[in-house]
Amino acid sequence: MMSLTRRKLLSMAAAGAAVPLGAFGQPARTRVRFSVDWVWQGNHSIWTLAADQGLFAAENLDAVLDRGYGSADNLTKLGAGSLDIALIDPNLLAKFNQENPGSQMVAVCIVYDEAKGAVISLKSAGIKSVKDLEGKKIAATESDATYLLFRALCKVNNVDINKIEIINVSPQLRDSLVIQKRADASIGFYSTAVLNIAAAGVPLADIDYLQYSKSGLPLYSLALVCKKDYAAANPAVVSGFVRATVQGAQAVLKDPKAAIASLVRRDPLLKADLELQRLELVNKSSFLTTWVRQNGMSTVDRARFENTT
Repeated sequence: MMSLTRRKLLSMAAAGAAVPLGAFGQPARTRVRFSVDWVWQGNHSIWTLAADQGLFAAENLDAVLDRGYGSADNLTKLGAGSLDIALIDPNLLAKFNQENPGSQMVAVCIVYDEAKGAVISLKSAGIKSVKDLEGKKIAATESDATYLLFRALCKVNNVDINKIEIINVSPQLRDSLVIQKRADASIGFYSTAVLNIAAAGVPLADIDYLQYSKSGLPLYSLALVCKKDYAAANPAVVSGFVRATVQGAQAVLKDPKAAIASLVRRDPLLKADLELQRLELVNKSSFLTTWVRQNGMSTVDRARFENTT
């Protein structure tokens, strides 16, 4: 099977491809069905702003953007052919490809350099390191990927998980237990939990989180993923979508308020101020990391990628 790299995709696109012409001799736009990983949130404004600024159109793409229902659901839809490209946790790809040899997936662009999985707590709980979790009560959802990774986090930090009391609850209850101080911490995405706790009246300055990626488990986060055969058959489409995404990210950093405005036009029920806070939080902890500042977006450390995916 053809080996695909981001450099190869871009070089293949540069070589050009025959496409049908639309009105006035312009290339007809190629429809690309894309889904983010979950409900529309501030960090997804990369794609809404890119669409509003005509960045996909400039690549002759008709990008159909939709909310998602999780990385696993996006993988299923890519496999079934109901999506072309999707935002997916790349840490799921090795297992999926092993179990689905006839539907191989490839990550063509790492969007977020550091995963959002974290242990979230109030500063008053005194949790400064993973070792501090011994003897604590942690609200978690044992079927959730963040809990499975938590077990790995404990292992790499020589923490005895048997000394931690796990309170198994639904995702909707995890942060409530922290607010009520019935749990010392919760396990989930900091980008959701921190703002959930703040929305209940807790000052942001009183909330803390231990991000897995900064605590010994340097996982990459969400990536643009498609089927390998789709990428091989449509190199100009895939590389064009990647370029528009990168340019959209640059536009978000330049004007975050315009980015959130583009998002709210997609879902008027969103609160602009809350999503701006979420965007700033994700940019600080997962997107605009030290590595990205020094090396650029989607410049992958091969050893890190192979050791963590």
